[in-house]
This record gives sequence, C-alpha cells and structure tokens, in this order.
Amino acid sequence: MGQRPHLRTVRWEGVFGAEFTLAAVRERCRALASTLASHRWSCLAAYDTRFMASQYALDAYRLLEAGGVSVSIAAAAAPMPAIELALSQRKADCALVVSAANRPYWFAGLIVLAPLSGPALQDLFERPAPMLDLDTSPFPPPPEIGQSGQVDLRGPYIDSLREAVDIELIRRSPLTIFVDAMNGTASGCIPAVLGEGAQAKAIEINRETDALFGRQTPQPTEVGLQRLRKLVRESESHLGVAISADGRAIAVADHTGELVPPLDLALLLAQYLSGQHRQRGLVVAPASGPEPEGWLKAWEEASGVRVELSSDPAARIAEVVERDRSSLLVGITPNGEVTLGRYSPSADGTLSALVLAEAVARYGEKLRTLVEQAKGRP
Repeated sequence: MGQRPHLRTVRWEGVFGAEFTLAAVRERCRALASTLASHRWSCLAAYDTRFMASQYALDAYRLLEAGGVSVSIAAAAAPMPAIELALSQRKADCALVVSAANRPYWFAGLIVLAPLSGPALQDLFERPAPMLDLDTSPFPPPPEIGQSGQVDLRGPYIDSLREAVDIELIRRSPLTIFVDAMNGTASGCIPAVLGEGAQAKAIEINRETDALFGRQTPQPTEVGLQRLRKLVRESESHLGVAISADGRAIAVADHTGELVPPLDLALLLAQYLSGQHRQRGLVVAPASGPEPEGWLKAWEEASGVRVELSSDPAARIAEVVERDRSSLLVGITPNGEVTLGRYSPSADGTLSALVLAEAVARYGEKLRTLVEQAKGRP
C-alpha cells in the first residue's frame, strides 16, 4: 500500500433539520466553491451512508460545478481511508464529504480533506458568508451525471488492501472472521478483499445500508457489540471485528467473545509488524488507571519497541505523524482508531482487521493466545 499524504481535516456538524439544513449546507458549499475556484483546486464530492447523504453530495457537486470548480463525485458511499487514497492518487486536490463520521444518526455534517498547504478553510464552515440571493434550485437535484464525472473509490481501496497484507496466506487459511459493518461505509470491504474461492470466511452482519444505524451510535463500543460477541463465542470463530461507520475505528473480539483492550491490541499489532515485517517505531496507546505492571517494560526490552501511554493519544499520534509518520509503528485511541504509520497517517479499521487476520492465519492460533503471547504471558 503506497503511503498516503498527511491531510488537514475541517468539519462542520449539526443536528439534521436544526443546524444541518439545506440553506446552511448551500451557504458553505458556495463559500467553498469560491475559495477552491480562486486557487484552481479540483474537488471530489463523497458521502457516507447517512440519511440523504448521497443527495446532499450531489447538490454539493452541482454547486461546486456552478462555482467554476473542477469536480467529480463518488460512485458510491465510501470509507474515509478510501477517500484519502483517492487524494493520494491525485484524483482531486481535496475532498468534500457529506458525513458526520461516527456521530448518532440524527447528526449530519460536511468534512473537507485538504493538503496541509493551501487556503484556510475553517472559517468557511464556521462563519460562511450569507447568501444574498435565495437559491431556489430543486432538491434533491437531478441524478444524471455522466460516467466521466463519477469516481470509483471502493475498487482502488480494496486493491490497496490486498497489496498491504499477505492476501494469499489469508485466503488459504481455515480462518473464520465475523465482521460487524455497523451499517456503515466499510460494508462489503473485507469479503471483497478475500474474493471468491477463498478457504477463509468473512461473515458480515449489519451490512445493509441503514440511515438509522439500527438506532445505535455507529461507533464500535462494548454496548453495541453483544450480537457480534455472541456469534463469535458460540461459533468459536477465530475472531470478530466491528468497524465504525466511517471506516476508521475498530473493536476486536477473541474466540471467547471477550473484547481486546486497546493496549493489548496495540501490542499485538506492534509485535507482529516488528517481528514479521521488521517494522520499527513508537507505539502510542491510551493511559488508563495506574501504570501497568512491570511486564510492559519487560515487553519493551524484549521487543525493542518503545510504548508511550498518553492521556490524549489522538493528539500524540497526530504530533508524531506530522513530524515523521514512519516513526509511528502503531497508534490507538480509546475508541479504537488504529493508525499504522508505515501505511497511512490516519486510522484505518479495515486495514487493521486484515493485519490481525494475517497474524492469525500465519501462526494458526486463536486470537486470545496471540494476545497473551504478545504480552509475554504464555
């Protein structure tokens, strides 16, 4: 997987029908169009699986196009890592995503991904210039867009995931993995990566598009994962993973249905990447409660990998990545956003799940066994 660029993220979110209204969205899109046109930046309009997200993205496409911006639109809902990959492949200079990430279903929003160099965009979202003329164009807009204006984001992303892991090793293994797609944008990605004819099985749940996300917050936290844990435990599958609606965060269940804590998950990934792929770098994980026992220092000495426990791991990960992302081996936040610095400057839940699948396939062990071995507790 080629290295993706480090991007700046600007976001605006609001409750659907209250702060997030058609007028508010159009104000921001027109302000963005003016700025992008003046800098001759092209833009990719993308969207997630939220209520009417594709229609708002199409409306944004029309407004950007009318404002003189060279614009394309995603052919389907796509996870954030897929959008970042498209930017790294120069499909556009920036992206406007209709998404509220992993907020509850009653939220909607706009997210701009743009290079670090370039115009300031935050004020456009926080204090957009009011529209002097009333925009009366129809909504939803007419859906007709030529093939040349649409961009396939999922295909190249799935190809890049296949290149990032030993896919043939995974395909040949008798691995069974349950995947809770949480009705989000990562739905279908892992089965597509495995492809047809694989001995390994990826069984998805909650894969259907549901703008209400089953009336649960589409973030993989313990409270919403009872079904996944039960399925993994009762089938004695190798592992289960839940991937957030935006494709960034992950929760992992071992064969007993127990969730793997963030620190344990970070150590397992770090030990595998350093031992099998000879990668080096810092591990950043959440600090929770008192300092861990002496086993963590022993782990550092045995592995040659330094672990930093942070009260704000997201900020620390961003700091390390901005300085030199290759110096970050694994970074994980309390909500399960895993960043593998050698692959991407931002979190990718699907990639992390596939690296775990590769480790299980290579060693032929249950995930819990690998976790305990990684921590030095055989």
